[in-house]
Amino acid sequence: MTGMVASPEAWLFAALGLVFGSFASALSFRLPRGMGVVADRSRCPHCDAVLGARDLVPLLSWVLGGRRCRHCGAAISWRYPAIELATAALFAAAWWRGGGDLVAAVLLAATMFGLMVILVSDLETSIIPDLMLLALLPVAALWRWHAGGNWLDGGAGLVLGAGLSWAARAAFRRWRGRQGLGLGDVKFLGMAGLYLGANGLGPYLALSGILGILLGLAWRLAGRGPVFPFGPALCVTLALGLFWPGLVDLFMWQ
Repeated sequence: MTGMVASPEAWLFAALGLVFGSFASALSFRLPRGMGVVADRSRCPHCDAVLGARDLVPLLSWVLGGRRCRHCGAAISWRYPAIELATAALFAAAWWRGGGDLVAAVLLAATMFGLMVILVSDLETSIIPDLMLLALLPVAALWRWHAGGNWLDGGAGLVLGAGLSWAARAAFRRWRGRQGLGLGDVKFLGMAGLYLGANGLGPYLALSGILGILLGLAWRLAGRGPVFPFGPALCVTLALGLFWPGLVDLFMWQ
């Protein structure tokens, strides 16, 4: 395992993760705000100056530029290098989890990219972009196909994930008179059901619920408000379930 993590392929995946992390940073900002994905060039959020190639090198531009915009001198948020480094680590982990299977590693890396966009978007705006959910559906189908999974189980997981969460959303709204689960969460749970199958959906919901409560408590203690978006817990739990299937198996109901 150690040799695989330190292999040239793992470093290549990490380097690609930095690049895609930069793209994830842009998408997580643009998609929930209805901005074009590629219609406009990257700009400084402070002075609106168009950023050139020297400003957009993942991580290095932030470090060598003194963490400031070279046009106006405003400080550049830590969110950019944090997302890039996190995505790089996830891409390297995808190679490790693939066990030398390039197709599996690529599919898992693509999944991690999508989850990163969703996590940051929901964390910052409480919006899960439909475009990213749609993009992950074929990746989930390919993941299940490549793993030789049961298609019936995957289809049942998709229907159950979306259906049960929709029913829970309607029941909570009727009971409390307000929304307890967003439509983005409902769609996400359908997509997660396709990845994990109906058999893995129950443990996944239990684990994500526990994590959501813990993150929500930390969110309140940090003074960030009474409501914590559920998307980050869903993303982290799905990533854990894909990297370590045995974690979900521990909670399988017999």
